[in-house]
Amino acid sequence: MNNSQPAAMAHNVFFEHFLAISHYQTLICIAILLGCFWCLFLLQNKNVSFSIRVLTGLIAGVSLGLGIQAITGFPSEATAWMHETAIWYGLVGRAFIAFIRMLVIPLIFASIVKVILDFSEQKDLAQIATRGIFWLLSTTAMACGLGIILANVFQLGEGVSAFSDARAPEFTNLVDTFIRLIPSNIMVAMNNDNIVGLVMFSALIGIAANRIEHKNSQVIDRFKELIQALYKIVMSIATIIMRFMPYAVVALLARAIISSGVPAIIEVSNFVAAIYVAAAVMLLLHLIIISMHGISPVMYLRKATGTWLLAFSSRSSVGTLPMMITTLTERMGVNNGTANLVGSLGTTIGMNGCAGFFPAMIVVTVAHMIGMEMNFHFFIMMLIVITIGSIGIAGIPGTATVAASVALTSMGMGEHFALIGMVLAVDPIIDMARTLTNVSGAMTAAVATDREMGTMNLAVFNDSTAEVSGIARE
Repeated sequence: MNNSQPAAMAHNVFFEHFLAISHYQTLICIAILLGCFWCLFLLQNKNVSFSIRVLTGLIAGVSLGLGIQAITGFPSEATAWMHETAIWYGLVGRAFIAFIRMLVIPLIFASIVKVILDFSEQKDLAQIATRGIFWLLSTTAMACGLGIILANVFQLGEGVSAFSDARAPEFTNLVDTFIRLIPSNIMVAMNNDNIVGLVMFSALIGIAANRIEHKNSQVIDRFKELIQALYKIVMSIATIIMRFMPYAVVALLARAIISSGVPAIIEVSNFVAAIYVAAAVMLLLHLIIISMHGISPVMYLRKATGTWLLAFSSRSSVGTLPMMITTLTERMGVNNGTANLVGSLGTTIGMNGCAGFFPAMIVVTVAHMIGMEMNFHFFIMMLIVITIGSIGIAGIPGTATVAASVALTSMGMGEHFALIGMVLAVDPIIDMARTLTNVSGAMTAAVATDREMGTMNLAVFNDSTAEVSGIARE
């Protein structure tokens, strides 16, 4: 293994810390990334479909990350120039995610208010919300059960005797957790990604507007036009940003592999393998649910792939929300109201990966490591705790750790939180599969809900040429 550190071109604060270009290898890696961008640009000019370009970017990103690891001998820790390369690759990948997340708050606000205003004369809103939440939590319970099974099949944590004095962060009881979801300051809630609080606030605005519409019709009509305009503008901005997704995928995946390192991945390969098997099985279960609702799983898979790839590479359920909604409405024929409501709820309730099979695997792993006895009642309690605990976990990178902490603490193992350190070391690699499963679960819930409500446009769904407007071939 080659762990030698190449000599730097310059040894000073400006080049090493501020500019982060002190090795010629960094410049070469940046040039290779730009070369990948150029190839994607050529594909775009040749009118290659958006999904194919995203898939090409995914393959290029994995190849680039593994290639950089290979030429350095797969070091256990990133060299100085690899660290610099990861920083510069982050310029593209992290900037893309930042732009997407910038739209989340206005998108959720506008979409929820718009949904309620659109349903002002109908009684379907409560049914949509109820059915949507049912499917989100049901699939999360399935994911939790799957995580328990796979953790035992893969024997995660068995044979490893470990004890830890480190303690997990303190968490409040379930009642206080629910109360804290109600925002006392909506601006603080927005800043802290309290999506449930934002949904509550947006819903109250829509409900209040509907209540006074008959007394203030002219004012409310202008308000509806304002919300409609805001929604269209935000979605237009999202479309513009999504055009750069193939380029971002290359940088995001390459950076994740460079930063995590192959040796670290191999050390916890059993856990990583279990996570990816769980994700694959959950995707299969989602397709079964889709087919049970009279929908072609093959067509669904074809149309969902682009959104799944964004979720996989971005590691952000919230960041994927704009594309999820446009895919559901424009490619799958899901009603706007259902797509916006269930899609938004899916970023914070019942995330199948981050709040489903991942915390279940963590609990079983730690239980094996400390020699805790597990029985039927233990698993039933875990299923209930994890499913309920999945409510209010924001769909942004890193929150799966919070979900795992909640699960460990609730199961009486909070003091052994530090034992999952090796898993957290390769969290970016694991988080890709978790986030893909989160988004797939939310899309499945939206489609299942819309089919049960009878509002899904099957003509759009069965149209194999339907694309997301504005990004299909631009």
